[in-house]
Amino acid sequence: MSIKGKVILAALSTVSLVLAAACGSSAGAGGQSGGDLSGEKIVFVNYGGDTLTAAQKAWLDPFAKNTGAQTATDSPSDPAKIKAMVQAGNPTWDVVWLDTGSGAQGCGTLYEKRSDFGVSVKDVDPRYVSDQCGVPVSVENVALVYNTKKFGGNPPAKITDFMDTQKYPGQRLMYNYASGGLESLLLASGVAPDQLYPLDLQRAAATVKTLGRNLTLDATLAQETQELEAGDFAMCLCYLGRAAIAAQNGAPVGVTWNHSFAAWAALYAVKGSRSPKAQAALLNYIATPPAQAAFTENIPYGPTTPASKPNVPASFHQWLPQENVSKMDGEALSDSTWWAQNADKAFAAWTAMTSG
Repeated sequence: MSIKGKVILAALSTVSLVLAAACGSSAGAGGQSGGDLSGEKIVFVNYGGDTLTAAQKAWLDPFAKNTGAQTATDSPSDPAKIKAMVQAGNPTWDVVWLDTGSGAQGCGTLYEKRSDFGVSVKDVDPRYVSDQCGVPVSVENVALVYNTKKFGGNPPAKITDFMDTQKYPGQRLMYNYASGGLESLLLASGVAPDQLYPLDLQRAAATVKTLGRNLTLDATLAQETQELEAGDFAMCLCYLGRAAIAAQNGAPVGVTWNHSFAAWAALYAVKGSRSPKAQAALLNYIATPPAQAAFTENIPYGPTTPASKPNVPASFHQWLPQENVSKMDGEALSDSTWWAQNADKAFAAWTAMTSG
């Protein structure tokens, strides 16, 4: 299979609310109420592109203004790099955005437990709290995105149309990452949402082989957005926040919600940080409903805090899961416990099936 390696918003209207929430949050967690953190420096890491821009606007800039802490960013997140940093006793990353399976594997060894340094997730939906370390921040849906110019009035109607290269010819896109990639491929192959786990790695490998040269794996999510904007594709098993940004930039994209897949990312405090007070303060800040609403206003991933009331532009509505529940016809949910127990095996299988 040939795998291409092409190098792939709304105004922040609630900053004042977010700052107020940070100033008013409980001071009982080691001073995480937005106190003076002048002289502290914290490096925030995620997968880059639009989500990093959104995090900067919604979280890092207001946090720095409110506390005096210095913030810096890096990308992409890399569990192997974190492990090497911690083992060497010299971590240069402080707060890292990860899938919850990878995060859970390092909970207590690579990442601080919330209870050990006063981080609260009381406002987060308990469904998303899957380990003792992570602060859930973003509900991310993967669904079938299609090129509206290629299919006109006869677009794909279900996720299994991703596999029908005769009726719907053209290139298929996916992000080259096992978590989310395996699930969406299996759903496209016909696995029912409630039968997804344990993941059938052999079936996933056969699905990749069936698609062959029709499948392009994008190295980054920023690349995925660029591929959509370029328009040289038929379908994508896409992260919908990225598709929404592409749509805003003029990409010819539509979405089919049938059997979409939902996972959630979390932030983890890397062990051995030189700024543990700032680590905890930033995580407590981001775990508030106003802060999560501010993030969703910049990129349409759902908040993990039910009390969040994001003021999103109308163009985001078609991409947000909470606005499209009636169209899902069965949503598949990530199983963080399965991933915590099987991540090494699953990532190795993904590498093997996609490296041909």
